Amino acid sequence: MLVFGESILNDAVSIVLTNTAEGFFSRSDNSMVTGWDTFVQALGYFLNMFFGSAALGTVTGLISAVFLKHFDLRKTPSLEFGMMIIFAYLPYGLAEGLKLSGIMSILFAGIVMSHYTHHNLSPITQILMQQTLRTVAFMCETCVFAFLGLSIFSFPHNFEISFVIWCIVLVLVGRAVNIFPLSFLLNFFRDHKITPKMMFIMWFSGLRGAIPYALSLHLGLEPIEKRQLIGTTTIIIVLFTILFLGAGTMPLIRIMDIEDTQSRRKNKKDVNLSKTQKMGNTIDTEHLSELTEEEYEAQIYQRQDLKGFMWLDAKYLNPFFTRRLTQEDLLHGRIQMKTLTNKWYEEVRQGPSGSEDDDDEAELL
Repeated sequence: MLVFGESILNDAVSIVLTNTAEGFFSRSDNSMVTGWDTFVQALGYFLNMFFGSAALGTVTGLISAVFLKHFDLRKTPSLEFGMMIIFAYLPYGLAEGLKLSGIMSILFAGIVMSHYTHHNLSPITQILMQQTLRTVAFMCETCVFAFLGLSIFSFPHNFEISFVIWCIVLVLVGRAVNIFPLSFLLNFFRDHKITPKMMFIMWFSGLRGAIPYALSLHLGLEPIEKRQLIGTTTIIIVLFTILFLGAGTMPLIRIMDIEDTQSRRKNKKDVNLSKTQKMGNTIDTEHLSELTEEEYEAQIYQRQDLKGFMWLDAKYLNPFFTRRLTQEDLLHGRIQMKTLTNKWYEEVRQGPSGSEDDDDEAELL
C-alpha cells in the first residue's frame, strides 16, 4: 500500500508540476523577472494548484457524503449508482473549469468518498460501484498500455543514448532524494514506522507508465525534433522501469525478506502484487457498511488507543458524514440482496430459452 499510494500521489504531483511549468513559463511577462522571483512565483503557482485541487476534491467528496446520508436512495439502486458516478466526475470537471488539476481533485475526492460516501450506499450499490469501477479501471489501464506499446512502432523517434542515460540516472537520484528524507520525517508521526527496507523497495519500484508519456505528448516544444526526443526518451524510461525494475521488485522483496516471517506463516499467504487478484472478490466485506449505531459505538469504545486525526475522525467526522444502519435497514438490505440473488439465479437456470432444463442440470450435478 505504501508503494501504491506513493505512486498515485507521485502521478498527481507530476501532472500539477508540469501544468505549473507550462502555465508559468509560457507567460510573456517573465523576461524581466529575476531567477529568485521566478522560483517564488512558480512555487506559489504550484502550491495554489496543488492545494486548490486537493481542497476542491475533498469538499466535493464531503458534499456527496452528506447528500447520500440525508437523501435515502437505497430503494432505487440505479439512481443511487448514477449519483455516485456524477459525484465522482464532478470534481474533475470543476477543477478543469477553474484551471486546476482534475487528476489531483479526483484523487482526493476518491479518498474521501471511499472513506465516507461509500458507507452511505445500499449493499447492492456498494458491490456495483466496486466491480464497475474496477472493471473500467482495468480496461482503461489495458488500453493505455496497448497504445503505449503501439506508439513504439507508430511514431518517428529521435534517440540519443547520452540523454537517455542521464534521464534514467536523474530519475533514480530524484526518487532517492524524495523517498528517503520524506519517509524519515514521516516516521516521527507514524505508529508503524517505515523501515529502511521498505524505503528501498519504494525507491526501487518507482515505475513509469501512462502519465509521463501522456505529459510528453502534450508538451508544446518547438522544433518537432525536441518533442520526438522527449517522447522517445520517455518511452525508453517507461520500458526500463516496467521491464527491469518491475520484474525485479518481487525477487527483491523475497531476497530482502521485507515481509515478517512469523506473520507470513500465520496467514499462510505469499506476497501478492496484483491489485486485480487482491481486490477482485465479488463481495469485499471490509467495504460493506453493516454496522448498526450500537455496534459502531461499541467498536469505538474498544479502540481507545486512537489519537490525532484518527481519533477525531472516529469520534466526530465519521458519525457526522456516514449513516449508521438501524436493525430495520440491515434487515431490508439483506432481504434485498437475497431477493436479487435468487432472481439472478433463476434467470441463469432458465437460460436463453426461458425454460429450465432439469435433465442438463441433473447431469451437470
